[in-house]
Amino acid sequence: MPSASATSFSELFPELFPVIIGHLPLLMYGHVRLVGEDQALSTLNALIAKAEIVTEEDIQKQGNPSPSHCIRHLCIDSSIKTPIRTPGHSLNALQKLIDVDGLRHLSALTLQVIREWDGTEGNNPTDDFLKLPSSFDTSLKTKCPNLKAVHLSYFSQEFGKEWIEPEIFSIESLTSIRIECYLLSYPLPTINLSQLPPNLHTLELRLRDALHAKEIDASSPGGLLGCVIPNLRTLILDKFFVSDPASTNTFWRAHPGIERLEFWPGVDGCWFYNFEIGMLPNLKYLQCNVDHALVLFLKYQIPSSDSASGNYNAQGPYLLRVVAQNGILPALRSLGIHRESGNSPKPREGHRWREDENGDMSEADAKRPARQFDGNYIMSLSKAAPNLEELELMGTSDDTLDSITTSLSRFPKLQRLTLSGGINIYAQPFFARSANWEDYADFDTGGVAEKDYGKYAPETFDEAARDLADGCRTLDIVTMGNIFGELLIKGGLSAKIIRECDGGAVKELKRIRAWGNIIGKEEEW
Repeated sequence: MPSASATSFSELFPELFPVIIGHLPLLMYGHVRLVGEDQALSTLNALIAKAEIVTEEDIQKQGNPSPSHCIRHLCIDSSIKTPIRTPGHSLNALQKLIDVDGLRHLSALTLQVIREWDGTEGNNPTDDFLKLPSSFDTSLKTKCPNLKAVHLSYFSQEFGKEWIEPEIFSIESLTSIRIECYLLSYPLPTINLSQLPPNLHTLELRLRDALHAKEIDASSPGGLLGCVIPNLRTLILDKFFVSDPASTNTFWRAHPGIERLEFWPGVDGCWFYNFEIGMLPNLKYLQCNVDHALVLFLKYQIPSSDSASGNYNAQGPYLLRVVAQNGILPALRSLGIHRESGNSPKPREGHRWREDENGDMSEADAKRPARQFDGNYIMSLSKAAPNLEELELMGTSDDTLDSITTSLSRFPKLQRLTLSGGINIYAQPFFARSANWEDYADFDTGGVAEKDYGKYAPETFDEAARDLADGCRTLDIVTMGNIFGELLIKGGLSAKIIRECDGGAVKELKRIRAWGNIIGKEEEW
């Protein structure tokens, strides 16, 4: 008799969610993740119904009589059609649950809600975007006294001068604020960070300009560089620039506790003007473009994790082998390189650099500096980072499977490998053939002609993952990513490697959720 296939919770009829919720023990509500609008809306409405009938006497007698009172961490991962024409959606339900004191013990809230435009125009040009009402932050502030962390992704904000309602920054209990938003209808993009919570240790501001080609000036009055955040350990920015480079050193001196620093591709300007040794003594995890890395690597070694974007040709291994002290970083456990697919319009430091098996270094012919992720490139990375555990390579390769896996095997501790996939936004796919994979049938990859497949052309992701894992026997996970530096890769392909024995041949592949490099991001993973 054939065995029945397992059905995930998200595949059930929405009408069943309230019934299931009513039978779950309260201890299961500590961490709740709702995936999909149907699941989110039905579950939240069921929780509202239970929270609304709770009295103060119930709370005194039973402690947490409603299931929602047990929720400490809540994540909603869904999509909502826009323009929004009815109030019956998960965001309104969430705010109602908060307003009826249903999330009184909430400590962390993550909202990853994507808009799905229905193709029609609203009354306002910005109606097509997904926005949180200004009252939402007020509800969080007044109804969730234990809230420590807020993570908002894919929302849009439109205010006269400040792009996010100031209440979110005035919630004094917060220790972590992560916001990724679209900017709408502003005269100039500014942000007032002068009233940040006193115990804030994580600040992530990644902006997406939906209507204008403008960035936020970190040097402006009330801007980031004028702030002192005493407990700051993690700083992640995108779409910021510096108009006054001299102001950066004051900021770095005031924040010696920074351990994780991420500058996404939209960060411009000179952030390390006259940077001095010892300014960031605790820095362990760095993500930035190669120009910033060239400055920092001259000063000291990055001990745990490094991700460099905007590399041309051989700038990645050059940065590690020549610019970094001694050319070897034994403590480096995580590395990510985003290599631009084309040649730089101007000469770049290290882009013609080469190294052979003996460690002899040279420069390529100026007329032919182009470089892809070949075995020689990866070999140089292995010389620089012998203890690497995870590697992310975003860009093209046109080498044989044997050459690639032989070089990957030079990393004796390499467990996780992420390569540029067929729907990569900023880089062409590592394997050209992947643009034609059935795995990407739902995406417009543009396709690739057979003559352009290259020296290694796996027909499917599973074939590529198995071949790579058989050639590099330490690999535990193989992933095809979409955006450089992302932790959770939406639309990514990932496989857990099951082996015959430790270090043995591949027995089977198990498809799993796609994650990028995770070292330094364990709290989010």
